[in-house]
Amino acid sequence: MDTIFRVGGLTAAALLLAGFLTATGLLIVPLAPLILYASAMVFLVPMRRVSALARIMSNWATLIFALWILTDLGTLLLPFALSFFLAYILDPLVTRMERWRVPRWLSALLINIVLVGIITLLAVFLAPVVWSQLQELVKSVSSFVAAAQSFLESRQFYQWLRALGIPSGQVRSLVQDYLIPRLEGISQYVFSLVVSFLEGAAGVVAQLVNIILVPLLTFYLVTDMPRLAMLVRRVLEQRSPRMLGDLILINGIIRAYISGQLITATFVGTMAVLAFVIAGIPYGVFLGVLCGLLNPIPYVGLLASLLIAVVTIIMAQSSQPLLDILLVAAIINLLHFIGAYLIDPRVTGRRVGLHPVMLIAALFVFGHFFGLLGLIVAVPVTAVLMMYFNRWTAAISGENVESSQVSNAG
Repeated sequence: MDTIFRVGGLTAAALLLAGFLTATGLLIVPLAPLILYASAMVFLVPMRRVSALARIMSNWATLIFALWILTDLGTLLLPFALSFFLAYILDPLVTRMERWRVPRWLSALLINIVLVGIITLLAVFLAPVVWSQLQELVKSVSSFVAAAQSFLESRQFYQWLRALGIPSGQVRSLVQDYLIPRLEGISQYVFSLVVSFLEGAAGVVAQLVNIILVPLLTFYLVTDMPRLAMLVRRVLEQRSPRMLGDLILINGIIRAYISGQLITATFVGTMAVLAFVIAGIPYGVFLGVLCGLLNPIPYVGLLASLLIAVVTIIMAQSSQPLLDILLVAAIINLLHFIGAYLIDPRVTGRRVGLHPVMLIAALFVFGHFFGLLGLIVAVPVTAVLMMYFNRWTAAISGENVESSQVSNAG
């Protein structure tokens, strides 16, 4: 009975507060979510110890409020997110150097300097070549579309149709009403992609002041990563030991996946650039970099790399297009085979291994809901979900697989 009165009083107070905020116009101000969250916590926090419903509501309210903060801040958090990602990736290397009796601050500083040097070299030497080849490719597409449109409107095309016995009048209407507008649409679409790319580059330049902070933030985060991990461990050991165990397993899965993808993508991109340049493939640097960037997407990355390379060779009007296409197909398939069957298993082991059917289904689902980002995160998220699914099936069958998962994650 007391629980009913508590829930009723809580509901009435929440409705009255919502009516007050609406009447005073406070819900219109940008800080309205903060006001609502703080008001809800005033009622929920005192009831957490006596009401499971209050605990659930406060947890969900905190989660939604955190998501709102992240969404509202947007690109302001970009330097911090990038710095944390780099610190998370570099932490094992710094820890290993620390075991070699190198001070943590010194190893973090040295790795940071090397990382900045590599990025600077790529920006100075690789980025201009990729950009120039991208511009040339756009010009080739435009020239190809113009040439195709000119041929479809020429007398030679209609004379060729008459020789084949095809009525030229019907074809003329088909070409003018259907094909030519489609060709113009292709040209406009390519130019819109370039404009979108330029707008994205302008956004990066606008955030240049923040990007400069990334090395400094990364240094501090790498140096203090053990303290942060110890703080999380101490809090969760007292409040939720099971959550701590889950985080250890998830950390092993995500770290193995990211490490494997970075190593494989770097290998595939570097070797593809070298192989394409040596083989004389048109726009070889651009295509090689693209292969490396698309490599983290299973199956889709391979098919997209092949398709873009074939279309690029055709647009470039190569002197030997068939040979170039065969070389590109052989190089891309060989590099993806080495990455998928030789590098990935050694780095990720069995922690991220998924059945091919499960992997393809995950790519379709995540790609549908989240686009390109969904294709990239589909594998680790599905691996984490499968971890919980395996635990659930083990609990039903009476087996204990959690200990083996912990040993694999270590």
